Amino acid sequence: MNLRQHLSTGIWAAADKGLIFLNGFTILLVVIAVLPPSEWAAFSLFQSIFLIICVLSDSIFLQPMVKFASEHEAEVEEILAASFNLYTFVMLFFGGCFAFFADACAKLFASPELGTMLGWLPLILAMNIFRNVGIRYLQISYRISHIFWVDLAFFGSITLMTILANSLGLFHRAMDFVIINLLGGALSSLVAILFARKAFIKMPLLNVPRNEYGKLLSFAKFQAGTSALLTIQQWADVLIVGVYAPAYVALYSAAKTLYRFFDAVREGATLLIVPVASRLHTSGDEKKLSELVEKMLFLAFAALVPISLTLALGSDLLMNIFYKGKFPGIAQVFQILILTGFTLPLALVATNVLIGMGRVKGLFLSVLGGTIIFYGLGRFLTPTLAATGMALAVLASTTAIGIFAFIAMRRELNISAKGIMRGMRSIKIKGE
Repeated sequence: MNLRQHLSTGIWAAADKGLIFLNGFTILLVVIAVLPPSEWAAFSLFQSIFLIICVLSDSIFLQPMVKFASEHEAEVEEILAASFNLYTFVMLFFGGCFAFFADACAKLFASPELGTMLGWLPLILAMNIFRNVGIRYLQISYRISHIFWVDLAFFGSITLMTILANSLGLFHRAMDFVIINLLGGALSSLVAILFARKAFIKMPLLNVPRNEYGKLLSFAKFQAGTSALLTIQQWADVLIVGVYAPAYVALYSAAKTLYRFFDAVREGATLLIVPVASRLHTSGDEKKLSELVEKMLFLAFAALVPISLTLALGSDLLMNIFYKGKFPGIAQVFQILILTGFTLPLALVATNVLIGMGRVKGLFLSVLGGTIIFYGLGRFLTPTLAATGMALAVLASTTAIGIFAFIAMRRELNISAKGIMRGMRSIKIKGE
């Protein structure tokens, strides 16, 4: 397959996800360094709740919108309006629920600071709605360069405000970082409105055809379970540590901050794979889709395995450089987490291909198996091994999901080990 047409898109996607690294280094060098462990733990718990709501709502209502709108005869404005309405309602509903039960959450996680921050949750969610919907709309037409500018407004502004606030002596509490994130979300939403203004103006918010809601909800009834399980896999680990080993939340979250560069890879894979898989599957070109999947698997393994091995071997040095002994025992936790890179390519490619093909049943069963392992080991190991136990649960469950999802994908496509190994030789950057 000729990949020249995808090269520019891939470069913009890489640049976009590089912004997550920028944000990560800001957190490493400023936020974790300045905040006391209790404040950093509180923000980590708040961020996990915020991301669970955002990611779950996105995967249930916005990712299906990308799938349906990517199909040739889709009514983009109508499906966008239906997704926007459902997404907004769910985001604000759950944000309001957590704000209402803020005191109870503070007691559950033994974090008074968390209770204060949860009162701001509905507002910070509202400030991110147009940003998140706009990114998914831009994804439909592969306007990855515009997505980069939307994300730059978010991550870039947060980085600048954090550095400025710290230099002026105004950065002391987790709540300070929450307000900075709120302002970054608002600015990013404004940029998203600018780039997607025609679609936002045209979408019939109060006159959405009932069949558009039906189409989304019909897909969502299968997608919801899978999305909930995937979201638990990705973000609930900090909350589990908060319940069973609250003294180790700061350490575990600090280890996961470095590990989160995999999240940039995961989000980049979603941006690139879901639309093209949907288009190729809809057109009936299963052979081309199979060839593309084999190439993506080869490239993912070729990139992530060496990186994971290098970081695992250098974990002690890396933790000393960034944390300078602030979290004793963190190197072992990070080392276990980073080993997920050996099987992450299977999960990255297979789950997104299954979403693009609409094979939600196979994906659901794959993720269900991994989630049972995730929660079972997390519940069993965290009370005794603390952060190390949760890291082992993440490693085991990520590996299981990758294997299960790959098996489900192979039932749909003609994927072979030989085809994957032939991936590099068959990639052509230049046109034929």
